[in-house]
Formats: sequence, C-alpha cells, structure tokens
Amino acid sequence: MRPQTGNSSTTPDGDRRIEPLGFLRLYFGGRYIWIMTGLFLLMIVGPLFGRFEIVETHIYIGDILIGIVMLAAVRAFSRQRRHFVTCILLGIAAIGAGLLGRYLPSTNHQWLTAFALSLDTILLGYLILLIGADVFTTNDVEADTICGSISVYLLIAGVFASVYSILLLLDPSAFFLPEEPIGVDASLGPDRLMAYFSLITITTVGYGDITPQNELARSLANLEAIIGQVYLTVLVARLVGTHLSARASNRSRNSSAPPV
Repeated sequence: MRPQTGNSSTTPDGDRRIEPLGFLRLYFGGRYIWIMTGLFLLMIVGPLFGRFEIVETHIYIGDILIGIVMLAAVRAFSRQRRHFVTCILLGIAAIGAGLLGRYLPSTNHQWLTAFALSLDTILLGYLILLIGADVFTTNDVEADTICGSISVYLLIAGVFASVYSILLLLDPSAFFLPEEPIGVDASLGPDRLMAYFSLITITTVGYGDITPQNELARSLANLEAIIGQVYLTVLVARLVGTHLSARASNRSRNSSAPPV
C-alpha cells in the first residue's frame, strides 16, 4: 500500500483537520505530481514562452520545460531499473536528435526534427503505459493516484501534439492555421500551435481557429477526441468504484471487529 499523502488529518477528538497546504508534501513523497506539473508547464506555459531564447545561449524556455518532463519521468521510475534506463535512453536520444536538427543544415533539419518528435511520441506513449497500468490496477485512490490519472490525460494530448507536429512538418497543408506564427519555434518538443490544437481537441472544445485539412489529420483528430472522452469516462468509473469498494471494505472490517 502506498503512503498516505492527503490534505487532512484526524485530531485526537476524531474531527478532521484540514491542512490547506498539505498537497505540497506530494512534491516530496509523490511519484507522479512532478510529471503532472511538468506537463502543465509544457502545455500551458510552453505555447506562451517556449520559443524565447535564454540570453542568446541557443537554449530556449521550451527546452527547459521538456527537460523537466523527462527528469520527472526518470524520477518517477528511479526504483524500477528497466523503466528507468528506458526513459533515460529515449529522453537522451530525443534531445540529441532535436539539437542536431536545430543546428544542422536545412536539408537535414526536417527529417531529424521528425525523428526527434517520433522519439518524443514513443517516450510519452511509454509513460502512458507505465502510469496507466499503475493507476488502473491500484486499489488505493490517493492524491498520487489522481496526479497519475491527470498525467495520463495530458500525456495523451502530448502524444497527439507530437504526431500533429510531425504531420505539419512533412505536409504544411495538413492543417489550416489562421496566420503565420510570430517567430520561429526552435525549441524542443511539439510545435506550440499543435500542442494548443491537441488540447482543444482532446477536451472537445474545438474553437475552429486551427482545422485539419486532409484525411489523415482529420482521422487523428477524431481518434484523439474519442480517446479523450472514453478515458475520462472509464477513469471516473474506475476511481469512484475503487473508492466505494474501499469504503465498503473498511465498514465491513469495522463492523466485524469485536467490541472493546
């Protein structure tokens, strides 16, 4: 059983004492909150500031954000050697290919960038399998379980953002963009516009400012929307069912205990 990492505790009188900042303890004991935080930064802060260079160092804010996600993934599975090594190798390969694509001549840039995005997709997909297997097989619904569930949802959006970025890179007419992006996004990871499109697709918001223009792009968008809704439905049913089952088990255990 995992250690409890909730936001409340019980007083000697039996009353629940709420600790508003108790969730901060998750950053020390939780496995998935760092991944969730990194993904939030990548998906929300990245489109705003990811393309900006840090004092002409050829290092971009987006590079830092993708690095946070990869370090968080390595930390989460540091006790599982096989998964730990796999995450490190995929992360290093993705970053290395992305940096080569940034600095090599333009004739090689496109294919190296597509290769780096493919490695990003594989890494994010691998994390989905690892975290999803944990979330959907655990019998304890805790704060870290919720963080893992949210992480899987954001990882799915990240996978599709990378796939959309590859498609846009190889076929610029695959998506209708309302206007030319302001400045070139040379940072690592998925294109910031495709990250935005992926999020509004998986949440089925669909503003319509970016639209898929060919059959493959439309099919991928349909697939992402379906996966996003099915995932939320199954996840909520799973978490609620597990929670109710645990409560029923605790009540049965308490009622069968001999009186003191």
